[in-house]
Amino acid sequence: MSTLEESIKERRDELVTKVGRMIQGYTSSKIHVLDRMKIVDAIERLGVGYHFPEEIAMFMRVLNDTPAWENDMAEAALRFRLLRQHHYNAPCEPDVFGCFLDKNGDFKETLRLDVDALLSLYEAAHLGKCDEDLLKSAVVFTTGCLSAMAETGQLPQPLLEKVELALTSPTQRRMKRLEAKLYISIYENDENSNQDILELAKVDFHILQQMHRDEARRFSLWYKELNVGSTLGPYIRERPVECYFWSLCVFYEPQYAKARMMFAKLIKIFSLFDDTFDSYGTLEELHLFNDVVQSWDVGGAKQIGDCFGYVMFLLSKTLNEFVADGASPLGIDCTKKMIKEVSRCMLQEIIWREEGQVPLLHDHLEFSTITTMYWALACISFVDHTIDANNEVAIFGWAISSPKVIENSAMITRLMDDISGHEWEKDGGGVPTAVECYMKEHGVTVQEAKKALWCLVEEQWRSINQEFLSNTTVPVPLLTRVINLARLMETLYKKTNGYTYCSGITDPISNVLDTCVSH
Repeated sequence: MSTLEESIKERRDELVTKVGRMIQGYTSSKIHVLDRMKIVDAIERLGVGYHFPEEIAMFMRVLNDTPAWENDMAEAALRFRLLRQHHYNAPCEPDVFGCFLDKNGDFKETLRLDVDALLSLYEAAHLGKCDEDLLKSAVVFTTGCLSAMAETGQLPQPLLEKVELALTSPTQRRMKRLEAKLYISIYENDENSNQDILELAKVDFHILQQMHRDEARRFSLWYKELNVGSTLGPYIRERPVECYFWSLCVFYEPQYAKARMMFAKLIKIFSLFDDTFDSYGTLEELHLFNDVVQSWDVGGAKQIGDCFGYVMFLLSKTLNEFVADGASPLGIDCTKKMIKEVSRCMLQEIIWREEGQVPLLHDHLEFSTITTMYWALACISFVDHTIDANNEVAIFGWAISSPKVIENSAMITRLMDDISGHEWEKDGGGVPTAVECYMKEHGVTVQEAKKALWCLVEEQWRSINQEFLSNTTVPVPLLTRVINLARLMETLYKKTNGYTYCSGITDPISNVLDTCVSH
């Protein structure tokens, strides 16, 4: 490590100590609550909250015991959002937002001109649960008001950037490493920013970026040494950097370095698995391949053909290496069980494709949510050394029991993938998409089907919020990993299929791994 890098880390540690003491001081009284909430919110959005888990947890306990200020929407909404983000089931109506409604139950017209209140309510409303109609209305109301302000050019540049960032993706749904990078420039232009926190965010981003770059290089070298292209041929998608970026979305903190590499490797092998089903094997071969996956027979896969043997060998070998490297054997066994389910469901999708069937949407989603591989990815994200051994059985038992929050995350992925990739799949003779299924079932146009499916995506997000708040089986950090899988879709699939057409996520990857932050 160079002298410069050492000095940067020393400065980071000094700032961590200083900011930590500042947060600790916030728990001694209940005055200046709004300013203190804004500080804690900034710390988390700037990506440095992982340095202060105990201090922030204590602040949240104090905040939960502090009544909301009924005449300030910005404060009430921020308090509501922070508490819900930290697993407190803060009430919605009428306790919190009822006083901001007129006699008809609509939001008061005076809110339309209050940008801070609108932004705060917009972000809070995206933490709404399934039955909270007021927050659904709040999303529509604030989106309309903020969009109009942005389009008419009436906002100063720093505020406009904040509004545009929120409208692109609310903080609840944004990849956290990407948000940290984007929010640094916004916070830097905030006249009320805390300079110690800003400096800490910049220095910490630099340190983590160097670490993440090194991991991305090592992962790319691992993939290059596999020589997959010459073994499997042109049918596979070569996406090593994208696979690492995926893992970085799930956990970016330094203590999860080993888990990140395991996750990225499995993502890459799953991609080969998917491409082999989708673009290589005949229906007869895939029936045989599914049989050997169910029996986990590496030798049997080789007898079907070299490509099948290689994929099965690489998958089995890599999972064994994970165990040797300290991964939970129980977690790896659960991952294998979910891979078998993925194979079974992929085969059904190919049967539909080869027979020209377009199933009902419900039947399509029953299988295609499994083929997102999110149950298997959730399992592999839990196998690292940070899991309490005493809770392993409960945690992995939960993970393979089809929990609602993983289903929601997988559903978001499947729907957004199908919406963005429908035209490509249709033109390329791919498996039926949710768009195609909905069109046939309801007799509607492509655009009408996509609109209906976007509404279903919104329902899944509200269900995620509900499941997060009600779950007591799994620790919050593990639940967050599942939610982070859904958050990636905001970056990867909101506009295009960013994995198949990787040019669509060049900017996010560059922001996180390439473009530096001045400090």
